[in-house]
Amino acid sequence: MNRRAWALLLMFLPVMAVRADALSDAYSAGSSVGKGATSGANAIKNTSPGDIIPGYSGSPPQTGYYGGVQGGGGSMAGDGQAALNNSEAGQAAEDAMIKNPKTTIDPNADYITNGKNAESTSDTVANGTYAQCTDKVVSKSTFQNFTCDQDVNVIQACARTAVPSGHENTTYEDHEITLDSNSLSFSVQNGQLIATYPMPAGTVISATSDFTFHADNVGPGALDGAYYLTANTVFGSFNLHSTGKYNQSGHYVLQSGQVFTAPTSVSFTLTDLKGKMASLSIWSSKNLAYHFVMNIHIRQETQTWVPDVTWTESCAFDKSTATASAGSTCTDPGGDRPQVINGQTYMVHSDCWQYTDNYVTPTNSVGNCGTLQSNANCTKVGSGCTESDSGTCTHQQVTYQCQTTVTSTGKMCGGDYFCMTGDCAAIDPDNNNGFDLAISKLAGLAAAGDSVRADQVNVRAFTGQPESCRKAMAGFSDCCVDSGWGNSASLAHCSSDEVALAQAKAKKLVVSVGQTCARAVLGVCIQKKSVYCEFSSKLARIIQQQGRQGQLGIGFGSGDSPDCRGITVPELSSINFDKIDFSDFFEDFEKNKNIPNQGVLSDRIKQQIQAQVPQNSGANK
Repeated sequence: MNRRAWALLLMFLPVMAVRADALSDAYSAGSSVGKGATSGANAIKNTSPGDIIPGYSGSPPQTGYYGGVQGGGGSMAGDGQAALNNSEAGQAAEDAMIKNPKTTIDPNADYITNGKNAESTSDTVANGTYAQCTDKVVSKSTFQNFTCDQDVNVIQACARTAVPSGHENTTYEDHEITLDSNSLSFSVQNGQLIATYPMPAGTVISATSDFTFHADNVGPGALDGAYYLTANTVFGSFNLHSTGKYNQSGHYVLQSGQVFTAPTSVSFTLTDLKGKMASLSIWSSKNLAYHFVMNIHIRQETQTWVPDVTWTESCAFDKSTATASAGSTCTDPGGDRPQVINGQTYMVHSDCWQYTDNYVTPTNSVGNCGTLQSNANCTKVGSGCTESDSGTCTHQQVTYQCQTTVTSTGKMCGGDYFCMTGDCAAIDPDNNNGFDLAISKLAGLAAAGDSVRADQVNVRAFTGQPESCRKAMAGFSDCCVDSGWGNSASLAHCSSDEVALAQAKAKKLVVSVGQTCARAVLGVCIQKKSVYCEFSSKLARIIQQQGRQGQLGIGFGSGDSPDCRGITVPELSSINFDKIDFSDFFEDFEKNKNIPNQGVLSDRIKQQIQAQVPQNSGANK
């Protein structure tokens, strides 16, 4: 061995010695473990498994199936077949195998198509001309619920007004007057023999006269006709004589239809046949020769004014469209009112001088559901009544389920898809990290922080303001109807606050609290108003409605006493934001977010790199 070899040997001797020592130590440790294991085995040699293993059995029933290494499974096959034929589970499996339809394989399935393509392009794989990547368009549909509000019925009013009136009532009273000539007292007046008799007012219906003439009572020579008398009356003339010598009588039907407008006296004038005035002495002394009796039938007509009331109705809508009555209210209390007719005052009474009659009428108003209704990808899936009047639902919250489809363009290389656009995260469910929900939660907390900072005295978040609008009454517009939401033209007769409230409704910034009386007469409410809590943002409304009311059970008061207070810090910390539905906020977020496309992002990255390169270059010099 030469000198160089000895030198190398001497150099490695210390290293070899060290390795030898390490191996020796490892062996000693392993030996100790082995010896310990042997003693451990000896320690459990006499231990019974049943003492330390719960439920242990040295002869389980399954040992019957073991026939030894060369003995097979015993009766296992037979018992298994019997269980398959007789047990309920076995029968179900057998029925499924027999009765289930055969699996249909779609020849257009991706794995079939890919296999056929691989088969048809095998030569291109062999010669190296195979195109490994193809263009691929991938789409994904998601479904999301959105809520909106709309009127389904409105309460409209008609005014029924009473005015004093009346009518003429005509009554009739008949009078039968019997006038005996013996009761008349004739006297000479203006050269005529005249007697008068009082007559009541009225119309002569009929008049008759019966006379008797006793010629024997007339002296000799009197029958020459000089004293044959004629009675002239307003009812007509009739003769008081006969040409015969003996007692005579007669009956006359006199003229009817005379009208006496007031009680009056009628005259009876007696003349002889020659038209001369009869002798008073003859008539008075010979009255037994002349006698007549008149029967006069007079009907009195009396006009009496009967006080009454006349009702008129005024409706600002087509009453025939009403589906139900919502009650009536007296808006002008009753009592007596004077009425002057022909100078005479009559008192007219009515229990009520004006009623407001309310009716339920359906409406085709869309509220703030118009966008969802017009979206062909949105379907109505439910609704719930949020406001009612007189037992009828007038306002409801509607839920729509909307489908959103996201499309991405990329490359399919083998079995892997490579996205070429910025929509990949929306399509890949593994990359969907709830970005919208996370943004909503962060925005809600940020808004809460801003609200708290705005009021350092009463530290509360999302404080609202009570607002109200007047409901329709007779002759007054409905300033709460949702057809006017966001449309000031239909609210032209409403106040500016009511117009602002309508716009807040359209933006989903309000929570309905209830109704209260807007106008009362003598303790009777004749007009109602709807009360709302209005919040500054949609996030505030969502957290107030779903967090404070829905989770904490703290309501918003009533129409008479609305409670639109903010949420305290302890209450805010008790709200579980994971259970809040931010769908309404998602809608706004989706409309307003502006994510740059791939080209814009690439250009921005290039600009940032170019801006940093000179700085880095200068630093390395």
